[in-house]
Formats: sequence, C-alpha cells, structure tokens
Amino acid sequence: MLMPVLAKFIVDEYPSDAAVSVAIPAVADGFGCILSGASSEVATRLAESLPGQGAGWSSLFGTGKSITPSYAALINAAAGHAYDLDDWEEPGNTHPTIVILPALLAAASVAADRGVICSGSDLLAAYCVGTEIIMRTGEAITLSHYERGFHATATLGAIGAAAASARLLGLDETAVSHALGLAASQATGYTLQFGTNAKPLQAGWAARTGLEAACMAAAGITSNPDTLTSARGFAGLMGVHDEDRLAMMTKRLGQPWALEQYGLVLKPWPSCAYTHRAMTAAAALHPAIAGSIRQISQIKVTMVDFHYAILPFHDPRNRTEALFSLPACVAQMLVSGRMTLADGENNFWENGDVAFLISRTEVTANSPQRPEYNYDPEQPDILQVSLQDGTILE
Repeated sequence: MLMPVLAKFIVDEYPSDAAVSVAIPAVADGFGCILSGASSEVATRLAESLPGQGAGWSSLFGTGKSITPSYAALINAAAGHAYDLDDWEEPGNTHPTIVILPALLAAASVAADRGVICSGSDLLAAYCVGTEIIMRTGEAITLSHYERGFHATATLGAIGAAAASARLLGLDETAVSHALGLAASQATGYTLQFGTNAKPLQAGWAARTGLEAACMAAAGITSNPDTLTSARGFAGLMGVHDEDRLAMMTKRLGQPWALEQYGLVLKPWPSCAYTHRAMTAAAALHPAIAGSIRQISQIKVTMVDFHYAILPFHDPRNRTEALFSLPACVAQMLVSGRMTLADGENNFWENGDVAFLISRTEVTANSPQRPEYNYDPEQPDILQVSLQDGTILE
C-alpha cells in the first residue's frame, strides 16, 4: 500500500537545509509573479466574474482586498501564472510554486481563523512537502502524462497543493490520505488551453482544489485514497501505471529531497519555457545583427515536436498568444536582446521589426531521439539566421 507511506511522509518529515535553501527564493519569486499578475486581464476578469464571493479574510495580493480563502487561492494562483513567468521543475514538468504558495497562504488564513498561527518555517516545510509530492509523482507517472495533453501544473499541482495544505493545517495521516484522494478526483487541465485565459485559470483551480481537499478531509469527508496511485485512478488513467516506479517513488521521498536533487528553474522571461532554448540562442546572436534586422532574409528554428506542439501561434493576436509564439519570442530577442513584462504590455509582437522577423520565421519540428528527456542535452534547438548578403549565423 503506497498511500500510508505518502501520508506518513507528509505528516512527519522535515525538509533538509538544502531543500529549504531552494524553497526560499522560489517563494519570493512566486510572490513577485502574483504581484505582477494582480492587475492582469485574467485576474481582473476572474475577480469580477465570480458569483457570491463575499467578504473574507484572505488577501488578494497586489489589490489591497480580502476575500474567502478558496477564492483567494484561485485568484492569486491565476494572477501568478498569468504571464508564464513563474518557476518550473523538471520531473513533473510543472510550475509548482504558483499552485502551492497561494494554497498555503489561504490555508494559513484558515488556520488563523481557527486561532492557529502558522510560522514562516511551518509554511516552508509544507511547501517542500508539496513540491516533493509533485516531483516524485511526476517521476512515477513519467512525461507521458504531459505528452498526452494534460497540463501537469493543474493536475500534479492540485495533488501537491493538497499535500502542502494538509501539512500546514495539521491533518493526521488518515485525513491526509483522504485529502489526496479528494484532490485526485478533481485534478485536471489540458495543454490545449495554452494561449488562452484558461491556462492560468487551471493553475488557480489546482490551488483551490488542494486547499479545499485538505479542508474537506479535516472536516471528516472521506475518499478512496488509492485513487492517486491505482491503475483505475490518476496514475493509471492519466499516465504510465508502473508498480515498480510507484514503489520507487515511496523509497525516494526525501532521499534526497527532490528540491535538492533537481532544484527549480526561476524563469528569465515571461513566456512558455519551451521558447527559452531558441530565445537563448537569439540573445547570443542579437549583438551581431542588432543593426541589420532588415537585412535578414530568413529565420529557421528547429526543435522537438512535443515542444512545438505547445507553441501553436505563429502570428499571435494578443499577449496571451504571444507568450506561446516561438516566432514572436525569438524575433523579440533578436531585435532587442530582452523580453520583459513591459514588452508584453507594449504588444512587442506588433513592433515593426519584430513583426518583420515573424513573417520571415520558419519552424521545423523533429522527433525526439530520447523521448524520456524533456530537454535532451544532446538534441538542442537550432536557430539559423540568414542575411541577404549570404551570411548565415547559427
């Protein structure tokens, strides 16, 4: 039985100093993402659209407003994911902090309403527990989960947020097991939604699901805890169900902590991470072509097909699509050597030189040589820029 091992870990274990050292800047980065997205289109419309919000005591960061805990988890997470600037982890292929942190902040307000004050150390321990569950579950069900079209931030994120919230709220092992089962029944989201408001909403729903699953379990609501790991549950229906991998998952919990083993990627640019390899190449070429933009005759980008499938917008029509447009992101980097939140606010994809380069960009997708790797170091993205005088920069 895997669930008792997971539940005991969530209740009892404390993170290593090395894991906490990774968590601290990630939490700070997560706050920054929430604040930057507090006035975003999706966060603003979401706050306006929700019926019966009512007054509450959980903060909507960056707005000066308070709301009920569930809605706070939802809106803060959606705000933090609005510009795709939030951190990323490898084994689960998720943005973990922007789901876990809003859920924990709301859980802390639930605890405070019950007369229990959570310390910063309590929150960091719960955060590390949540990321451990996300990353080790991601290892167990493999990248196949994401390749099938599931938005792992929304799916694995909901389960990690439930684990983290349950830890912060002090649930016992039985209640923790029920919380994970409840979260697994609500954990969904699709990569097909990328480039729309639904993508950050899926992160928001995951944060709310995690918080509510923990609160429900604390109130005695039950579930089948094996829903997470069963062949007829989350692991089997949404990923690769491998008993050996699932058993190894329980052995790897905290040995070492996944935050130690893998770390987290704090993203440099507000766009899908699958644009970042080619953007890095474009940043390297920028100094050589900054004065010759109109002399560029063709731009070719080669990347693996399952990355390109997440980037369907050649000619973006709005900011949301631009964050998932490889031609737009590469063109912006070639023209200016940077991409900032302000560039997004100023519709960078409509800039004359950027639009000129978008029209000259061709993307070729190839099959991964080693599908088990998300970013295969032996199969990099290739950027080739051709000038009218015959010069080719690669």
